[in-house]
Amino acid sequence: MLDTLYNTLSAGRTPGKQDFNASKMFSLLEDPFGIWCFFHAPKEESVNEINRYENLKVRTDRNARDAWIKEEFPDVVFISGETDAERFKNTLKAMLEGKNAIANAVLWNLPDNVYGSINLLVKDGGAKSKLGNFYYHIFQFKRAHDLKEHYALQVSLLNRILGCVQGFTPYNTRVFLKDKTVDVDYRDHEERLGQELAFWRLIRDGKARPEAHKPPKAANSPWRVYANKTVAAEKNLLMLPALSAEMRQALKINGMFTTDDVAHADLDFLKTFLDEPYASDAYYNSLAYLHNKPVLREAGHFPPPLKKRNLYFDFEATETFTKNSVSFVYLIGIWDKEKNKYVSFVAKTPEEEIKIFEQFYDYVKDFENTALYHWTEYEVKKMRNLAHTHPQDADKLNALCQICYDLKVAVNKQFYLPAPSFSLKAAAPAFGFHWRQDDCGAMDSMVYFTNWLKTGNDDLLKKVLMYNEDDCVAMLYLEDKLKTAEILDFKHEKRTPNA
Repeated sequence: MLDTLYNTLSAGRTPGKQDFNASKMFSLLEDPFGIWCFFHAPKEESVNEINRYENLKVRTDRNARDAWIKEEFPDVVFISGETDAERFKNTLKAMLEGKNAIANAVLWNLPDNVYGSINLLVKDGGAKSKLGNFYYHIFQFKRAHDLKEHYALQVSLLNRILGCVQGFTPYNTRVFLKDKTVDVDYRDHEERLGQELAFWRLIRDGKARPEAHKPPKAANSPWRVYANKTVAAEKNLLMLPALSAEMRQALKINGMFTTDDVAHADLDFLKTFLDEPYASDAYYNSLAYLHNKPVLREAGHFPPPLKKRNLYFDFEATETFTKNSVSFVYLIGIWDKEKNKYVSFVAKTPEEEIKIFEQFYDYVKDFENTALYHWTEYEVKKMRNLAHTHPQDADKLNALCQICYDLKVAVNKQFYLPAPSFSLKAAAPAFGFHWRQDDCGAMDSMVYFTNWLKTGNDDLLKKVLMYNEDDCVAMLYLEDKLKTAEILDFKHEKRTPNA
């Protein structure tokens, strides 16, 4: 029976490009353009960007999950094999033998072009299946606090595949979240599952091209770089900040498919179908792209006030990898404009976090003649929260907050930029800034920091410090570029150099 079942469900082959892996449900819902790229973009455009943060989370979660499974099901069988085919056959063998619990299972239904991996199959004697007087149902583990849509559809697909394998489809799949357990009823998601799989087939067969996301994350790895280039080269309406999909569709209905089209449109006409401020924002942002220069939005917000000392700072914080871990700011980095140097304060533990803020305070010293520049409100919010939890340092933390200046707010209020958003990672590159490392972003830095704590390898910490330094320098770089750039003032029908 094993060979018959294997041959039927494998359709005489192994999973290929034409088949949908249940683990790709997140991509189908959240990054369908990346799926389109997988099938239709030039292979040489693929750039594999290692997600160290995600890999660390997966390893941490897997270890915790396997420990729980062993404790709850001492007789569990863990499926192994050198190939997917071997793992699938070993899964079928364990099911036919009626094992009580089967971990890391692999199931295929290649005649329907679907397959996937299951964290745990648990035997139940409540109904018959073609395996015998029992059937299996699914335990799946997710690290989220709540059941997300793609989780529900993913486990529903796995349940459908399981039903085809054993000849009996259980109604419920049990999903273990961070703080609770949820039963997902297959019947609640069956119709939507069919719709999403039909959408995937349209993408696969070249009959649908989904919309990408806004750069610099137009798609996920390995298609992020290609998607960013494609969206920019097409002058796609995605390059316009703040416009919803419905607003972009309204532009297309009215004959505008690129940022150039919007730049050459009549603003009063745009206002007939786009509400303000979206009509004006789309128009002037498009002009910024057309001329590759900033456009004046409203004077008086930029440049920032110049003090005797001007410090550009940025925090790096950890995430919680396990139930017992605590998120904390482990790095405060500062670019000292007057000294032309980078300064950093590092905390190895949550208990040391407040100490580096005290060091930050001591470095500032002269609060009357110092300005602290940051990008987004995160840094100030963090310090105000710390002031509540550390009342003995509240005066120092509040004093730091009082001299903070959010450059993002200032730039956003004064300019339309030739950039898809006002994130630092989008705005600074629009004026030629580049981070020095391709393999260290915000999430990667957490992993490097965690590994530095474990290994003591200072090269890992150096990568974190270099990334943070670039973040600090990027703010000053962008500020200097905007101070010297020609600023277009279309609202007053003239061009004026930035004063």
